[in-house]
Amino acid sequence: MSGDSAMTTMPADQLSAEHWAQHWIAAWNTRDVEAVLRLFADDCRFRSPKAATITGHGTVHGKPALRAYWQAALVAIPSLQFSFEGVHWDPAARSLLIRYVAALGAQRLLAAEIFDFDDHSLVACGTALYGAPAD
Repeated sequence: MSGDSAMTTMPADQLSAEHWAQHWIAAWNTRDVEAVLRLFADDCRFRSPKAATITGHGTVHGKPALRAYWQAALVAIPSLQFSFEGVHWDPAARSLLIRYVAALGAQRLLAAEIFDFDDHSLVACGTALYGAPAD
């Protein structure tokens, strides 16, 4: 994972978007916070309802705060497994949506994340969305 620099850049098309999403999922499934952080800009924003429960705020600003949030979240989750469902890439908006099932401990939730890329091909803003229990 750490040597896969091609996956640290913004997708160029639907196929590279699928590869990017698979890389992102693989990094989470190995709990490799640093591999996920390499995808994000230093001044990124990340919004999540789960962040509010851990940090007291629904939006996390900057890589150091994002690292601290994700590390704290992983300590609180005994097991984590993401299963890829699909991806949508909008090149004009430089926006990627990943659909997946998030198995977080005993919970299985339908989930999606939206990533908006900056001029340097890194994630400027990410938004995590958790929904109904997965069947």
